[in-house]
Amino acid sequence: MKDEAKIFLTDYTSYNSGSQFEFGHWVDLSDFDSAEELNEYINNHFKECDEKSPLDSPREEIMITDFEGFPDAFYSESMSFEPLYEFFERAEYCGYSENVINAFVSIGTYSVKDVAAFFDALEESYAGEFTSEEAFAEDMAEQTGTEIPNTWPLNCIDWTLAAREIMYDYSEHDGHFFRDR
Repeated sequence: MKDEAKIFLTDYTSYNSGSQFEFGHWVDLSDFDSAEELNEYINNHFKECDEKSPLDSPREEIMITDFEGFPDAFYSESMSFEPLYEFFERAEYCGYSENVINAFVSIGTYSVKDVAAFFDALEESYAGEFTSEEAFAEDMAEQTGTEIPNTWPLNCIDWTLAAREIMYDYSEHDGHFFRDR
């Protein structure tokens, strides 16, 4: 996930003086292994800006005016990067694809800001990827040991109704199904 993550970095002093685009720029977060490394880059960048084009006060307070490639719950103009990098690390090693993680973020049952709880809940609740709620319901029936031969009367199961019933306990986003709390 970190490979696509970017922020537009500027600072409040430059913003207030109307010069935020003089040194403001996109920063690729994949260029940094940790939040500490990114923060060090930002501090050095501001020092260089102050040397090249001094303002009435030093550039100290970061201002992130845009972002892409990570959940919006982490974004703020004065965001802290530690939780975001913790999220990137857990996402890399959790064993789930970016699509599964993004689907779980979109469902919104767990806050991504509580990274440990979010990934624990993902591990406990992910039920798989299916083409429809009906296919999910049929798979759940098979997992419970119910044989579903293609003969009467079992081929007459109303999978739409079965899916509607089972979805009381599950959520779906982009074909990914998750058990609710």
